[in-house]
Amino acid sequence: MGGHGARRLRQRGAALLDLLIGAAAALVIFAFLVSLLHTLVLASASRHALMLARSQSDQLTERMRSEAASAWSISVPASDVNGDGNADGHEIDFGTEDATRARYSWCYFFNVNAQTVTRYTLAPGASPQPGPVYSQITAFSAQAYPASAISQPSSALYDPLFTGSTVTSVSYQLPDGSVAGNAFVDVTLGAAGTSRSVLLATGVAPTQFTVIVQYTPPP
Repeated sequence: MGGHGARRLRQRGAALLDLLIGAAAALVIFAFLVSLLHTLVLASASRHALMLARSQSDQLTERMRSEAASAWSISVPASDVNGDGNADGHEIDFGTEDATRARYSWCYFFNVNAQTVTRYTLAPGASPQPGPVYSQITAFSAQAYPASAISQPSSALYDPLFTGSTVTSVSYQLPDGSVAGNAFVDVTLGAAGTSRSVLLATGVAPTQFTVIVQYTPPP
């Protein structure tokens, strides 16, 4: 009798041990699945953030390039929309005229703390009006170069195509105080671990060059 009872006790103990082992294994598998799901969620969020940041930087560079084509002036002002120094080029200004020849201007301002670039509409005597905001921009810097820089080997804009050429730099101040001419502005920005650069120049501002075309009028 005692032998039979001991045997049943051992069987119950073995069953309990198997149950505990099975529960522990299930707990380990559950923890692994939770960890895997967490990793997948983080990877998905990181991938989404990467795509968003690159999309924002693409939109920003394309908009600035498009606006440069019709701008009368593109410059890096001495101070930004807040009145702070702009020696690091965290703001770039644009200016042009509308169909009524009325002047208006706008700028792109980089907030390093918020990692955003905001487009502001500027008007004399009025507060800058914020417009579109480009987020997840980690770096933004604009630097102006005279047109002659493309023929100077020591310049960051040097182009061997212009070696030995005389490139005349033209710069003049417009009535609103902005600077026009044939200068270049190189904008470098960073987003999601990538860096890109866009070279901007006015597309319509006069530069003191005149092209005279001779033709024979129709009879």
